[in-house]
Amino acid sequence: MSQFHTPVLLPESIEALNLKPQGIYVDATFGGGGHTAEMLKKGNGIKIFGFDQDTQALSEGSILQKKYPEQLILIHDNFKNLRTRLALERIRYIDGILFDLGVSSHQINEAERGFSFSQEGRLDMRMNEEQEFSASDVVNDFSYEEIRNIIFEYGEEREAGRIARAILRERTNSRIKTTLQLADIIEHNTNAKQKVKAKARVFQALRIYVNGEMESLKKALEDSVKMLNPEGRIVVISYHSLEDRLIKKFFKYEEKDCICPVNFPKCICDKKSTLKIITKKPILPSADEIERNSRARSAKLRIAEKKEVV
Repeated sequence: MSQFHTPVLLPESIEALNLKPQGIYVDATFGGGGHTAEMLKKGNGIKIFGFDQDTQALSEGSILQKKYPEQLILIHDNFKNLRTRLALERIRYIDGILFDLGVSSHQINEAERGFSFSQEGRLDMRMNEEQEFSASDVVNDFSYEEIRNIIFEYGEEREAGRIARAILRERTNSRIKTTLQLADIIEHNTNAKQKVKAKARVFQALRIYVNGEMESLKKALEDSVKMLNPEGRIVVISYHSLEDRLIKKFFKYEEKDCICPVNFPKCICDKKSTLKIITKKPILPSADEIERNSRARSAKLRIAEKKEVV
């Protein structure tokens, strides 16, 4: 798979999966296939189900599938549907699952996909191009309050209100159609020192909202816990604080054996601990990796292991 960039934290994430001979694994974010290729190389007779919403990613992944026809099954779907789709494959339990939540390099590099604020392209940002709803709908049709809230909640951008007002001003003349049009609006309506970061935050916010990323991730994590065999692992690489907080909170909740208020004399919630957190602090890329690949700068890897639930 040399035509793709090496995935971030590749050796660390493969080691974290603790691959078992003949095990069944899920690459929930197949992308360029880099993680899957390494798993197949390192794993002894393992079987992998690779999920991706992007038909282009799966089309390019067919090269790897031809090399491992009995071991790799590619599935065109959002990972929020992994439990249903695996059931159709007669798979009830898995030995590990990997999420690499970054946008694929080929998506960023293709200007027409609309993920980059530095290249001219249509205002799109759909991971699944069969989906009708796009970033253009948000920017051109949503209310001021809706746009402001999306930018603030999913981009954590302090100047969300100012940017949202500017968007509404601009679209009264004509629809905002391209990435550079939107980038220019942000450029002229943010603090001089924060222009690049503001663009990154707004584009991130729109991408997350358009693709329902946070809701999909939460459901996929919940389903992963239900499907994991004892000692099976969930390995997640995140790239921004929203994702990382959700993962950290989810792992902590699943590790708890009781969620009753502390003043209760005895437990009445009947909650059982399902996960053991392997990484009390996230694994970060080395300085060398960050120097080789700037995308690694914000990456955090967290690992949890399924407990034997009695």
